Amino acid sequence: MAGIGFTLRRLTQRDDLIGAVIGYGHSVFISAGPWLLTVLALIAINLILTDAMPRDSLELFRSIIVYNFSVSLVITGPVILVATRYLADRVFEKRVDTAPALMVTAMVLGTAPGLLLAAWFYLVVCTIPIPLALLALANYAVISAIWVAGLFLSALKAYVRVTVSFGLGMAGSVALTYLVGAAYGPIGALAAFSGGLALTMLVLMATVLAEYRYPMTRPVNLLRYFRDYWELALGGLVYNLAIWIDKWVLWATLDDTSVVGGALVTAPLYDGAMFLAYLTIVPALAIFTVAVETRFFEDYQRFYRQIGDHSTLEAILENQRGVERSATDGLRSVMVIQIVISVLVIFFAPTILDAAGGASRQIGMFRFGVLGALFHVLMLFCGILLMYFDARRPALTLNIVFLATNGAFTWATSELGFPYLGYGYFASTLVCFALGVVLLFNVLRHLPYYTFVRNNPSVTGA
Repeated sequence: MAGIGFTLRRLTQRDDLIGAVIGYGHSVFISAGPWLLTVLALIAINLILTDAMPRDSLELFRSIIVYNFSVSLVITGPVILVATRYLADRVFEKRVDTAPALMVTAMVLGTAPGLLLAAWFYLVVCTIPIPLALLALANYAVISAIWVAGLFLSALKAYVRVTVSFGLGMAGSVALTYLVGAAYGPIGALAAFSGGLALTMLVLMATVLAEYRYPMTRPVNLLRYFRDYWELALGGLVYNLAIWIDKWVLWATLDDTSVVGGALVTAPLYDGAMFLAYLTIVPALAIFTVAVETRFFEDYQRFYRQIGDHSTLEAILENQRGVERSATDGLRSVMVIQIVISVLVIFFAPTILDAAGGASRQIGMFRFGVLGALFHVLMLFCGILLMYFDARRPALTLNIVFLATNGAFTWATSELGFPYLGYGYFASTLVCFALGVVLLFNVLRHLPYYTFVRNNPSVTGA
């Protein structure tokens, strides 16, 4: 994402409010655009179809979307992280001629395994009509392709075009789903929603191919990166498993669940509260993106550039202190603002849930979810900064602990009863945030060692 720094600096340093709004708006989309627009579209569809569609049909439509989102995120996670590293290396070398082949290879690797699993699940395990099962498969393929295409967004720098494409695609999805879903049930709703997503995917692919007008060359080069950067692949898989493990545990253990289509089990109260809680981290994502891509990245570049210029030890240590200061200041700024937002959301939780069509029973788990999202996003930022320094093992350790604690704590607290739902996720993210801070500042304190020894191929032999 380094290429966006200049644009964000220019916008946020303009001496007017509009520049700041545009700059932070860009950073929101760069950091969470596809996820945010899709979640907002689903919330809108849920609200407008509540009275226009039978409850079981709406639940079936919603469950298929949730299952496709969860499985596609887990399976594309390793591909996206490894492909991002591959693309970043090619951009650094100014050899982006393999970008079109990278996109196609990554889409195949990210979509095919999950599509086979989804085919078995929807066609064999579930008891849903064949047309609906085929639409569910198409929806899965489109969602997976969009996750993969999303890694090109920052490299494209076509922020306005991509933002408008996503916005129009999601708006079209909502309108079509309302019109068709009310008349043709879950089949019509899923066809309309998938149509909007497919339109967005095609625009993204066309934009990438128009930007990188090269023939498809060396399509299998990406495969070598899975061997060289296995920690990235495993980290992507583990992190996305960790995000969903609390839902899966509760789907399997709670009595108060919804079962549609024979095998689509969800916990609507918990799932809805958590999805709504995740939206509270959007401001933190925007602020962190601006902080990292402006001041932190300048200090980061200076540290490595002066090492390349054979600077003195004193200059290297001074630059190291600059990196530590900018990382600390960035995390502190995000933490303060996100804490204020979280406290306000917790205070107004009943009003927010009522406006979103939630139930009063969700207030407790929603508040735990907001607290969990607060520490989750701070933990995520520690993990991202670790990756800036190529500290793959510490980042992988953090993700493994997140997976283990979120699964174990959620299972343990679910045994305590309904009032404790969400507590496991909150406790897990709190522990992982503390661990993330320790790991991050350990790397920052030993940055010259990581640079000259741990990440030096001539020393490690990697």
